[in-house]
Formats: sequence, C-alpha cells, structure tokens
Amino acid sequence: MKDSEKENLFITFKGVIESIIDDRRKNPKNEKTLNKFNARINLGLQIEENYIFWLNLVASDGKYNLNRDKLEEYDLELISAPEDMMYFSNGQNSTLNMMLKKNSFGKTKLQFSKGSTGKRNFGLLLKLPKILVLEKI
Repeated sequence: MKDSEKENLFITFKGVIESIIDDRRKNPKNEKTLNKFNARINLGLQIEENYIFWLNLVASDGKYNLNRDKLEEYDLELISAPEDMMYFSNGQNSTLNMMLKKNSFGKTKLQFSKGSTGKRNFGLLLKLPKILVLEKI
C-alpha cells in the first residue's frame, strides 16, 4: 500500500469517527456516555491478507483523538476490514453480526483481543457501539 493511499485511508476514517462523535454530541442524552468513556483502543484495518493498517483511538474526559500507528499500552485491540468497519459505524452491521460473520479474508468481521494489561475489557467492547455507531433516525 502506497503512502498516499495510507494517508487517504487515515483521513477518511478520522473524518468518519469525528463526524459520528459530533453527531452523537447533538443529542444531549449521549453527552454523559461520551464524556465518561475513557479508553485507548488499537484499531487495525485489514487491507490485505497479511497487511493491517493500524490506527489508535484515545478517549479521555470527553476528548477523542484518532492517530496513526499502534499504541504500546492499550485497553482493547480490534481488527476489521475497512468496509466492515464502515458498515458497523453506520449501523448496518450489529456487534453480534461483526463477531459471528466472516469477512472476505475468512476471519470474523470484528476480531478483538485483550489489552496490554491482559484484561479482556468486554465492557469497552459493548460500549463501543454507543460511541462509534451512528444513531438511527
């Protein structure tokens, strides 16, 4: 994957995540959830069979930052194909669908693993849709 393609992918996902969070902030009932969510998440976008493009999402005190590369210390690690992550973000794929169905590489659409401390952090995984998935109107 070329550097320009990586940059475009990063800009696209950063824009998507920022717009979802901004959209969620418009509804006052989401404000408490958004402000209390504190996590360091490695997001791997599986572009090819053997290549994963790493991003990280750091949420702290209501501030969200998406950056390139993998964090050394993190609470949760997720891997998904970019198109599956987009369908998850816009609400077409549920968390259950993402964890049970296979992607184009023969793996589950949403793969997750323990954080760097060894904790599973299922709570973060279950809260993630409240942060990263658009609300249905």
